[in-house]
Amino acid sequence: MTTRPPSTQRPGYTVVVIDNSALPPLPPPPNWPRCYPIIYHDIETDFGEESTRRILRRSYLLFKFYVATLVAYSIANIVIAITFGDANEIIIQVISSILYLLILSFGDFLGRHLSLYFGFKTNLPSMFRYYFFGEAIVFFFILIVSIGFLNIQNEAGVVKLFENKFYVAGIFTSIFLLFAIVQTILHLILISQVYKHFRSQGFRICAC
Repeated sequence: MTTRPPSTQRPGYTVVVIDNSALPPLPPPPNWPRCYPIIYHDIETDFGEESTRRILRRSYLLFKFYVATLVAYSIANIVIAITFGDANEIIIQVISSILYLLILSFGDFLGRHLSLYFGFKTNLPSMFRYYFFGEAIVFFFILIVSIGFLNIQNEAGVVKLFENKFYVAGIFTSIFLLFAIVQTILHLILISQVYKHFRSQGFRICAC
């Protein structure tokens, strides 16, 4: 009886190459806000045209300025409440200030600035319309608050505050009004630039 020698042939292997080129790329990781990133926002990477970058930089800068305006508004209200010595009003103003800063700040970034961001990124007219609507909200807020502070009959208005020698409250109110005026001018400039691009694409404000 003969025995077969052990085989010296190595087992074969099959190499499978998976082509991932057809798969969509993974979305970039969130990077905003820096303290707790929840969304992706990178003007310099996402846009190649310098004119687009410039408009979006201005929009983002106006978002930061809007936050500063809200802070000035909140401080003015709190100082006015302290000036008149109303403890309940102080508590109300502190709570409302926190809500203002959170809701209006994130609302401006998500509703106005990001609409413009994705408007340029996707070239969808609806995104630009959302941006214009966000601008209208900013103007409405500034207008309503400014009218209240400029009302000469209002005891918490800037005129009455200085007449009654409530200088600290009057100064913070004046700072808010100054911010509001400057911001209104800058927003109007930005709107004109965006609208010029909007019309150059053949878009119309009314979708009908």
